[in-house]
Amino acid sequence: MFKSIADVNYPNNPRCRKAPGVCTSTRLTSIGVCPMKFYDSISELEETGLVQAGRSLRHSGVSCCPYHSLNLADHVGDEPEAVKENRRIFFDQIGVDAHNFAYCRQIHSAHVICIPVPQAPLPEADAMITTHVDLTLGVFTADCVPVFILDPVTPAIGIAHAGWRGTLAGIAAKTINAMQHYFGTSASNCMVHLGPSIQQCCYTVSQELADQFENAFGTSVRSEDCRLSLQNAIVQQLIQIGIPAFNISSEKSPSDFCE
Repeated sequence: MFKSIADVNYPNNPRCRKAPGVCTSTRLTSIGVCPMKFYDSISELEETGLVQAGRSLRHSGVSCCPYHSLNLADHVGDEPEAVKENRRIFFDQIGVDAHNFAYCRQIHSAHVICIPVPQAPLPEADAMITTHVDLTLGVFTADCVPVFILDPVTPAIGIAHAGWRGTLAGIAAKTINAMQHYFGTSASNCMVHLGPSIQQCCYTVSQELADQFENAFGTSVRSEDCRLSLQNAIVQQLIQIGIPAFNISSEKSPSDFCE
């Protein structure tokens, strides 16, 4: 079973008024019963029976403002002991072994790594893939897009943190391509879910950047007043590499920046 979790609480982003930060994690496992108390599930993936997937919520932790309260990110200035306790609480609730939780030092790149085991020091990347049962992969996002990928045939999983730099560089497509390279994944078999992120209504960029996105992904990704849709750009790149449109789902709920 593939397990994925996202915690929308990323406090070091100055645009996020309620300190959002996402921890997205994925796990292939033969077991996985979760009380769902601390996260919202992604039914599109869970209904396959292969994956437990979702995003964590911000309540029921111990962190103080502005990280209140279930902050899982250890690189945003929160007290290390608070983050450690939050992870203990969260992992206990969802049935994840903390020793099998793998994540990376995100650098807003399109770098994808294949993860057999958790690594120290943290590798620099923004996407991870694996076929290993019980290994949980995690990414942290605020207004960036968490991208969940499930290949139900192999089976294999992937997770990506897609900001504008990574999206423009094709990180979602490159994650699928890496799964093809390492595992023999077929794009046509994959299911992809885009988690909560900033929406086009609130994401104004420069004319130059809007033009770059239009040139790469078409007119649907930007408005005349340079409001950008990262979600549409990701969908376009996924379709271009062979992901069926009906296998792509997304959450329209915005990041806190949109509230």
